Amino acid sequence: MTRDPAPSAASGRPDAHLDALLALDPRLSAVWTWVQGQMRPDAAHDSAHLARVARWTLRCAPDGPPALAVAAALTHDVVNLPKNHPQRAQASELSAQAVRATLPTLGFTPADAHEVALAVRDHSYSRGARPETPLGAALQDADRLDALGALGVLRVAGVGGQLGRAMLDPADPWAQNREADDLAFTVDHFFTKLLRLDGTFHTPAGQAEARRRTRTMRAFLTELASELDVDPPGE
Repeated sequence: MTRDPAPSAASGRPDAHLDALLALDPRLSAVWTWVQGQMRPDAAHDSAHLARVARWTLRCAPDGPPALAVAAALTHDVVNLPKNHPQRAQASELSAQAVRATLPTLGFTPADAHEVALAVRDHSYSRGARPETPLGAALQDADRLDALGALGVLRVAGVGGQLGRAMLDPADPWAQNREADDLAFTVDHFFTKLLRLDGTFHTPAGQAEARRRTRTMRAFLTELASELDVDPPGE
C-alpha cells in the first residue's frame, strides 16, 4: 500500500503548483520547510496563497532570478499577524528581518537575502511603501493581485467569517451614508481597500491583470446589488 504525498502546510491536499515551484532551485525546499515551521496560516494566507503569489511574481519579474522571486513569495508572510492585530502594520518588517537572518543559512548569499528581504519588507499594503527594487515591485503586484478577482471575493469572505464580521450593513451596504468600516462589515473591505488597488500596480503584467480582476469584483457587487434589490455601488 502506497502512502499519499505529504500535504503542503496549511492545506489538506498536496499542491502540484507548489511542487513545481520548489523544483526550480534546490534551495527552495529548505526555504519552504522553514516557512512551514514559522508561518501561522489563516483563511487567506496559506500554502495555496503563497504558490499563487510565487507564480505571479515570476510573471511580473520575468527577467529576474527565479529562485529569488519564489523565495520572496514563499517568505512574504512568514510573520503573519491577524488583520486586527495591533502590530499588523509591522508584519512585513518582521518578516523581512527573519528572511535576512535565515536565508544565508539556507544556501543564499547575504546579498541575495538582502534583496529578498527588501521585497518582503515593501510588499505590504498596510505599510504603504513603494518598492525599491524590481523584485519588490513584482512581489507587491503579485500579492495585491491575489486580493482581487474571484479569489479576492473568496479571501475577503473567508477572513470576514474568521473574524466574526457581519457580511454587510443591510441599511447601507455600500457605505454611502456612513464611514466604511471593514472591521464590522466584510463588504466594506471592497471600499476601504480592494477597489482602490487598481492603479497602484507597477509592472505591465500586474497592471493588465489587476484591471481584469477589478472588473470581476465590480461584476460581483453588481450581482449582489441585484440580489439585495438595491442600486449597485458607483464607480
